[in-house]
Amino acid sequence: MKTLFSLHALFVATAVLEAFYTVAALLTPPDLVYPLFGWSMTADGHWALKLLGVALGAQALTAWVLRRDPPVAVAYCLATYQIGATVVDIVLWQMLADQGIFAAPTARAMILAAIPTHFVLGVLLCAAVVRAGHQTRAAPSHAR
Repeated sequence: MKTLFSLHALFVATAVLEAFYTVAALLTPPDLVYPLFGWSMTADGHWALKLLGVALGAQALTAWVLRRDPPVAVAYCLATYQIGATVVDIVLWQMLADQGIFAAPTARAMILAAIPTHFVLGVLLCAAVVRAGHQTRAAPSHAR
């Protein structure tokens, strides 16, 4: 149970998850975006997808680099992103369902995996942040 709330383990999990999305965004050829995900994109949309991949890669790299001594403030930021991504996925799915969002089988499978994965990771990061805060305040001043 201790590992479940370990900031180190959660930073590694975040790095792996976001690296997966980075690879998917950067390595999916433009001509496969529609068949795989059902996204009809202009050239600007393909550019935005690659830019998103780079941003997710930066998040993965940050989590990986800081995994040995994870700062609580960064953990809170990562948790906020994970929960925010969950909310955006759910809201957009509901708002754009009649327009066919996530209608392709691959997109549906990915979103059905992404929503609980991002939410659980976000909640675990929040719990680890709270736990780390309590441990810091409980430690005697000479131990800090």
